[in-house]
Amino acid sequence: MRLIYIDESGDHGADSRNGDYPLFVLVACSFESSDYVRHFLPSMIEFKLRHWGHELAVLHEREIRRPQGDFSFLLNASKRVAFLEELGELVRLSHAHVNAVAWDKRDPSRRFSYGACLSHLLEELTFGEAGGPPPPVILESRGRHEDDRTVKALCDLSLEKFGAIRFVDKKANVAGLQLADLCARPIGMRILRPDSTNRAYAECVRPLMHISHNGVRADERIRLI
Repeated sequence: MRLIYIDESGDHGADSRNGDYPLFVLVACSFESSDYVRHFLPSMIEFKLRHWGHELAVLHEREIRRPQGDFSFLLNASKRVAFLEELGELVRLSHAHVNAVAWDKRDPSRRFSYGACLSHLLEELTFGEAGGPPPPVILESRGRHEDDRTVKALCDLSLEKFGAIRFVDKKANVAGLQLADLCARPIGMRILRPDSTNRAYAECVRPLMHISHNGVRADERIRLI
């Protein structure tokens, strides 16, 4: 059985344009359930226990990048270096498969919604051999109204290969959603500045990018919409 976790980077509003980050990136991290339960969950809990002494902290890329809340200790340069090295290893060794779609808002003629971006991402997902129960799709909730709009946007998409679509609050501390959050911005920066050094992408996220049946890595075909 597979599990699918989806999170984002950037603003999905059609009329919002961030000059520093004019992208909306949606990422799916899929796992074999055995890898998730036996490997990734224990690894994430151990990581949190080392740094906080408890597992309650929610890994959030923006709060890590601009140290806030549980991550204020990262203002200490030496602690930040050690933390980021271990975090990169957690991502790189997660056993997840990563797929992504990106909406480049620098082209004003391209206008989408969150639901439309999600539809494109779900179309990208393949699971190899058939058989077994369809995987659930787990997304971070953006409020009941927005979640209902998302479900309606998927009505025209064939969803037979998926199980239930579930929305959960960030405070639920779901490990798979946190991984998707950590992967999304490095992918966006790869698109935005392809010639710049991007260790988070090159060393941590890229090894997880899904390999298609013809052997082409997804980083060579991240779907731009």
